[in-house]
Amino acid sequence: MIPDYFKFIRFQDKRILPFFYFILWIVLGFFWKNNDYRLTSADAWPVAAILAITLFNLIYELKSYWAYSCVIGRMDVDSFDGKTCSPALAFFSRPTVVSVIAAGVFWLLVQACLLLPSAVYSTIALFLVSPLLAFLVFRALRPVYITQVLAQISSGVKYKNLVLYVACFVVLTVMVNVLSISPLKANVDFSLRDGFFSAKLMVAMLILCAVVLAINLVFARLSKRYIFLGRVFLKEIDFFFSKGIPCSSLHETSFLVRMLLLLVVQCVWIVVVSILFTLMNVPAIFEVYYVFCALPCIGYYFLHLYWHWHSEFLTCCDMYFRYEEIKKRDN
Repeated sequence: MIPDYFKFIRFQDKRILPFFYFILWIVLGFFWKNNDYRLTSADAWPVAAILAITLFNLIYELKSYWAYSCVIGRMDVDSFDGKTCSPALAFFSRPTVVSVIAAGVFWLLVQACLLLPSAVYSTIALFLVSPLLAFLVFRALRPVYITQVLAQISSGVKYKNLVLYVACFVVLTVMVNVLSISPLKANVDFSLRDGFFSAKLMVAMLILCAVVLAINLVFARLSKRYIFLGRVFLKEIDFFFSKGIPCSSLHETSFLVRMLLLLVVQCVWIVVVSILFTLMNVPAIFEVYYVFCALPCIGYYFLHLYWHWHSEFLTCCDMYFRYEEIKKRDN
């Protein structure tokens, strides 16, 4: 028996809310830890940006997920019969617009939390309220996206290939990474006072790149097959979305071998970057130095995502053809 919409979302919300707390506690926790376990008024915009980008990542695929759910018939959506989505609502419900507005709201939230009498209370309040606020945004957008899906409102082909899709996600991930590690510039281990060509700094940067990559790879395991299927139903991607696997010989090697090769490349690359920055007398900007040092890890992260999502897309195509075959039999 297919559950009605309200019963379905009640069941879903019991899982979504803890997931939101888990994700946002991790991104907030890393910034807080790197900032020496404190938050100040100067940290309001970086924290707001981290929360806004994370919210964007959480809601960006929401419409695609509901396209999959509605087409497959996972729940009864009769309650949406006759509902329409106005142009203004469609504009303000776009993930980009929502995230920009949310950045200002999160900034106000951080400032409000900092007004509490104790730093402990401020931190606890921020960690408790920000995921709940993100969840409320998610709940508000859900019926809007379902209405658009049922009205067959599509923006057309969004991504012609998987390369662009992965590149956009990697850019957002790197932005969150840079914002999260930015407080480390005040850490003595990452001090640029002794110049770029410092053994202590290079070792610390190597460890930092490895930790950030490890965290990114853990979250890269989240499945995309249902999202891709929803995008196929919305005609936002086609069956030529992913045509092959780049660096196939590297992909065929074991994960351990890949990590050892990356470690060697990363060590050499950090030394090369440090020498070049020293010779070129580059201004001592920690975030810029980190991004250049992390390029091999970022490149591998791109390939890892591409390989994984290519496999997920192939599974999505198989699911789509099975769905079409079953629909033909029923008819």
